[in-house]
Amino acid sequence: MMDKWISNNTVAKVLALIVSLLLWVMVHMDNNTMPTSTSSAAVGTSVIHDVEVQPYGFDEDKYVLKSISPTTVNIEVRGQSDLISYFSKDNYKAKINLADIKGAGTVTLPIIAETPASVQYVSSTPGFVRVTIEEKTSNSFTPQISVQGEPASGYQKGDPVITDDTDKVNVTLPESRLSQVGTVRGVINIAGASETVSKTVTLSVYDKNGNAMEDATVSPSTVKVEVPIGASSRKLPLNLSYTGQLPDNLVLAGTEVSADEVTVYGSEEELAALGDSVTASVNLSSIEQAGTATLTAKLDIPEGTDKVSPSTVQVTITTEEFSERTVQNVPVKLNGLGANLEAAITQPDSQQVSVSIKGAPDAIQAVRPEDITATVNVSGRVAGTYKLPVQVVLPETVSLSNPGEQITVTVTITESATTTPPDNGQGNTGGTTSNGDDSENGTGSGNTGNNGSGSDGTTTPDSNNPDSTSDNDASGGDSAESAPDGTSGSTDSGTNNEASPSDATEGNAAGSGASTASPPPQNQMIDQALAVPAVSSSTYH
Repeated sequence: MMDKWISNNTVAKVLALIVSLLLWVMVHMDNNTMPTSTSSAAVGTSVIHDVEVQPYGFDEDKYVLKSISPTTVNIEVRGQSDLISYFSKDNYKAKINLADIKGAGTVTLPIIAETPASVQYVSSTPGFVRVTIEEKTSNSFTPQISVQGEPASGYQKGDPVITDDTDKVNVTLPESRLSQVGTVRGVINIAGASETVSKTVTLSVYDKNGNAMEDATVSPSTVKVEVPIGASSRKLPLNLSYTGQLPDNLVLAGTEVSADEVTVYGSEEELAALGDSVTASVNLSSIEQAGTATLTAKLDIPEGTDKVSPSTVQVTITTEEFSERTVQNVPVKLNGLGANLEAAITQPDSQQVSVSIKGAPDAIQAVRPEDITATVNVSGRVAGTYKLPVQVVLPETVSLSNPGEQITVTVTITESATTTPPDNGQGNTGGTTSNGDDSENGTGSGNTGNNGSGSDGTTTPDSNNPDSTSDNDASGGDSAESAPDGTSGSTDSGTNNEASPSDATEGNAAGSGASTASPPPQNQMIDQALAVPAVSSSTYH
């Protein structure tokens, strides 16, 4: 019987019509619509309350939506009452379009309503909302790493070190909140560790009260961190040494190192034998143009120790194109002058020199004459006139414009004047007695009280300097006056021999009756061809 019904063509058509109607109803149900009733259903208006305002078209990478006022509106709609009541509040939308916003500020935008297809939109209350847009800004911060836990018994932990060369991270927030940032911090756990711990640590932003700022964006958001673990350790200051040279047109304007000290690990005996610092070498030859460059300097592990942390440091080198300047009126000082001698710079008359320097513009402008040390070494020189090189020491921030150029001055050295005691005709100054009359040169008997008689002394030309002459010392009354303070002087009898310059300064001479000694050459110009250039303490240019 059932087979006859199914095989009947009319029954099959009826069944197909029923299935089609069911499918049509289901499709329209999914679209939140209902078929139009053929009955005369009541049509009216209704108000959907507290529909949330939804923004769209917003550039969240550049801006942040600071406020919307009000945040909800009421929407009035028209339609068949049974259909209106059928839909929930979530089927009604109140939107604002922010796509045309090009900058920060406060704007008033109209409500754009969306309703189900069978319900007609009438109005919204209010029809407009005020929107405040704030631009996002970024600032760089130094990440801080906190260590949690303690290493295994008998081991020590070192300071955490960021090993992926991340010294700064960018934090992005609304401009009004960026000033509230306190720290950017990550945490690494080393509990129970007996060897160095290396992990990737996630960074979080905290305000100045220690509260997490969840809306902050950090870039990069993670860093690689290492915490050294060892048996014994010692902290030492870090020194920089430079290798290579900068281009001729550049000068070193400043340096900044990522760490001021390092931690060395090893046995207590090895650590005790270490020096006072650890050195990192920086190669300046890789710098080709003015500006700021960050170089990686590797630290060598001190001999006999296990490791050093950090193993590398970042050195920020600032270079500038050099400028030149001549510093006038630099005073010159004389060093090493011998006893009983006087010296003075006779050329230039001002006893000052000019020094040409080069360096960064700010550095050379800051140099004053008193910041430069200019000296002349006169040690070992006797009376005379000399042309001598000037040694120059500069501040570390500048260097000589032409290190090979020699600065010279003319120096005149003379013997100190001798004070003559008063001639009172008698007395004994404590020196030895000699024979002679009251004369500067001759023979006779008398004491050192200038008593006696004799003939005047002779004048002997200086064989080393024909243009200069010197008076011969006399024996007799004044022969012992080389020691005005009462110490004894002496004269010897014998053949007439000329004393050496060093002996002449002592006041002792050999002769027969007359004491004859030639003093050192005076007023003699000696051009010293000394290859001693002016030197500077600044060796990097």
